[in-house]
Formats: sequence, C-alpha cells, structure tokens
Amino acid sequence: MAKSQLREALLHLSQHSVNSVQNGIKFTNWDEYMHIDRPIESKLITRMDSIDQEGGGIILLVGSAGDGKSHLISRIKQMSDWSDDCFYNDATASSSPRKTAIDTLKESLTEFKDANLHSTSQKLVLAINLGKLNALIDDEEFKQEYKEIVTAAAPIFDDDDTTPPSGTKRVRIIMFTYEQIFEFYPNNDAVIPTDSQFLSAILNKITSQDTSNPFYTAYKEDIVNGVSKKDPVLLNFELLCVPEIRHTIVMTIIEAIIRYKLVITPREFLDFIFSIMVPPKYDVYKEKTDFFESLMPSLFYCGVESLLQKAISRLDPLKQSSTEHDRQLSVLFTSYSIPTSYLDVDKQSVLPEEMLARINEFYANNGRDIERTTKFIFRLKHMLSYHTESDTYKSYLELLKGIFNKDVQAMQGVYDMVATAIPRHYGSYYTKPNMIPLNIQGGKYRLFGNLQLKPCPIATIYSKEKPNEFLLRFDLKWQFPDEDVDLRMDYQLYSYIYELNRGKLALSYENEKDLAFSRFIRRLVEKCNCEQDITIVTSDAKEIKLTESSFGNIQLQ
Repeated sequence: MAKSQLREALLHLSQHSVNSVQNGIKFTNWDEYMHIDRPIESKLITRMDSIDQEGGGIILLVGSAGDGKSHLISRIKQMSDWSDDCFYNDATASSSPRKTAIDTLKESLTEFKDANLHSTSQKLVLAINLGKLNALIDDEEFKQEYKEIVTAAAPIFDDDDTTPPSGTKRVRIIMFTYEQIFEFYPNNDAVIPTDSQFLSAILNKITSQDTSNPFYTAYKEDIVNGVSKKDPVLLNFELLCVPEIRHTIVMTIIEAIIRYKLVITPREFLDFIFSIMVPPKYDVYKEKTDFFESLMPSLFYCGVESLLQKAISRLDPLKQSSTEHDRQLSVLFTSYSIPTSYLDVDKQSVLPEEMLARINEFYANNGRDIERTTKFIFRLKHMLSYHTESDTYKSYLELLKGIFNKDVQAMQGVYDMVATAIPRHYGSYYTKPNMIPLNIQGGKYRLFGNLQLKPCPIATIYSKEKPNEFLLRFDLKWQFPDEDVDLRMDYQLYSYIYELNRGKLALSYENEKDLAFSRFIRRLVEKCNCEQDITIVTSDAKEIKLTESSFGNIQLQ
C-alpha cells in the first residue's frame, strides 16, 4: 500500500504532533491556515488598547491547558505593535533550578507591584492557567506587594461566578472560563438550540476543496500516487466532507460537553478529529478484517482513549434501547443490500462509492459479517442525521432557554421540580407544599417538618449579543430570615431530579449528585422548627400533627 500523504498531514492534528503545542513565539504557516477568529481575540485587542491609553498595565489571560492562549498570543504578536517583551506565555517555567515557577514569575512582574503599577509605562499580557494563578495570588509575598492584582483576580475563585471579574484600569482580566466552545440560542425554535461556529469552521478548514488546504492537497496527491480508494484514511476524509456528518460531529460533541461535564479545548478537539480519521491500527491495516472498524462511524462511537472519546461512546446509538431501534436493526439484519427504506438514494449519493460497494459486497457474499455490517450502517445513518436519544437532554436545553430568556414560568417550573423531588429522594411519594422529610422514608410512619419555601429569581450571565458566553449551570436559591439556602443545578443533578419526577425510585445514595441533593435537604431540615411542629404521615396518607404548647405539652391534631 502506497504511503498516504493525507495521513501525514493529519498527524498535525494529533496531540503527539509538535504542532499541537504552541509556544507563543512563532505563528507558522500551519497556524495561519488553521486559525479561526474567536470573540476572545477582539476582546484581548480591546483590553490591549485600553492599557495603551492608560500608559501601562497588565492583562491576565486566564484559562486552562490547550484552550488556545498560546495560539492567541502568537496571532496577536503579528497583528500588534507590542514588542515580544510585552508577552509572558509560560507561567509554569522556572529561570533557575533553584527557583520555582512562582519565583520566576514574580521577578518578571516587578514593574506591576503596587508601588510601581500606576507609574510604570510597561505593558504585559500574562497567559496563565487557573491553577497557577491561584498559587500566585496565595503566595504570601505576592499578597503583600501586589495587592491590586490579587484583589482583581480573587473574584475568579469565588463560589458566585455569575459576575465575571472586572479588574481595574491597570489590571485587566480576560477569561476563557466564561467562553464556551459553542453557542446557545434561546430564541431558536429548534429542539436543540445549540451550534458551534468555531468547531464547524475548523472542520470546514480541514475539508475545504481548495489548493491552500494542506489536507485536501494531500488527499489529491494520494489519488494521483495510486493510494487505494478503499484506504480508510481517504474514505474517512470523504465522509468528513459530507456536511451532515460534520454537523453530527459538532452537535454530538456539544451534547457530550453538556451531559458529561466536559471541558474541551481546541487541542483536544483536533486530536479527536485525528482519532476518527486515522485508525489506531493503520500501519497493520487489513481490509478483509479491519474495514468497518477503521471507518469513521465505528471510530467515532467506539473510542476509549480520551475523555471525549469515552463520553461519545456512551452516546453510541447502538447503546440506546428503543422499539424504533429494534425495528431498524431487524430490517438491516434481514437485508441483502442497503435497504433504500432505511438509507435512501439521496443519502447514499453523498457517500464514497467504494465504501458502498464494499458494504453491499459484505451483504451479498459474507453472511457471517452481517452483524458487523448492520452495526456500521446503523451508526452511519445516525451520523447522517443527528438527533439526541435523550428526553432529559432535550428537557434541560428547554429549561436553559427559559432561564436565559428570564421566563418566570420556566424558573417556577424548575423550583416545582425540586420541591416534588425532595420527598421522593427519601423514598416518599407524599406531596404537599412546604413539607420537608425528616428521615429516610419507610415503614408505616413518615416524619415531615413544615417549612415555608420562598424561591428567588435565577441569575445568569447570558447575553444574546454574546451567545458563547454563559455557564452550563445555575444556582437555585431559597430565601430565609437568617441566610439563603442554595442548590447548584447542572445537567447531572437535573437529570437525577428529572428522573425522580418521572417516577424513578431513589435506590442509591452513593454518587455525587445524590449526595449534593442530600446535603441540600439536610440544610432545609435545619430550617424546620421541629421542636414545635412535626407532621406524621401514615402509610394510608393520614396526617397526624404534633405540636408543643406554651407549657411544653405535646398535642395531637
């Protein structure tokens, strides 16, 4: 088999490539081609302009490893007249074996001490990860000499993160934390009101049929050089060129991010694309035995190497049981070619001819591989027409739409869901407003405390003008005279409460979401005046109220 130039080009996407880690020094031709404008770029330029107007100061560019800080700095260097000395990219580096990274960093920030900050003419963009920034502002010497930077950065680590830190005139803060890799459109009527211009733009760059595209150029060279048209890398490239498949990749990644609490950096996304384009056993690939397992639908849903691969494998349509899925699989199992009722001619027309021919060959002549063929076709169809299999996921997105639109009914709805779930969490389906279970329910008698629950409006940072800046969780809050009781709601907790509301029994108290909900209920129990008022509910739903009189007598009602 001729050596694939396309495979060599795709290696640039892998995290093992030298191109995967930017040093913030040089913006290469590869970087230039793959660059996608992001809102944070213009935000950084605006902050740099404001520092220029002040005559000096520091910008903290805060994020995590692989989110694009170094790439952004390299890009900005080419676009601005700021010197190289105005950028500090590697906050993890030490200038001496005897010095820590924090020591080296403090030496580089001398001009931005409180004593110098408002008189210095120096300007600096400091790219720093959250963990290193936390260590820096916790350093005792730094806290004494850099109070303005510490005060500006401290809100980053507050529990209340609905308000991004504003910084000061000479200390500006830009955070990747608030910038999602996708957009949310609350006014969109679609069932899934999400998209990612950034991820889609990257995929369009990779598949663009333009001579400036190194991937497309390599693909054409492979065709000319006689690389087999059945080569899995070539076939996967042709599949990636199908717009519907690119859409499914983007939407599935967004679903994985929301449902499984993932933080996906551009570097991780590029590595993932490499993993679904180049099979891991490519060097020992045998068409007869490895064909289906080496193509994108299999690689997309069966990866286990990274957190993203593992998350998407949980979304494999073959793992989602339903009557419709069973019907579709039975059709595929009993066919001798691709059923047009399942994958119509229009859909087949956008697929590689060599792949379709191979599928039909397996169907017609290799009955023992019918299971492999069926699984492949099933996954292929799903990639050609994205839809989520999760009602919980659709419900959560609908709730976010309401909250981002400041819809009072949506807010009330989620508070009502929590109120219903509170007794069910402890095994009771007895529902009455403002009744809080005092024990794990069981037996003939159940104890409840009375508590007036007063919900507060839900605060978010979402702005329709910036559809990629928001948090994927929100805080519910109940008001009490002495202190508020809050509950942080993310998808994991919402899915638990959603299932309780649909009748699921709370059988386990081991996982994190259950424990968080238990802690929340215990805080509510502490607010109940159980010394004066307790309600006993019998197994036949009769209520017995125990109250204490002014003279200490227990009265039954």
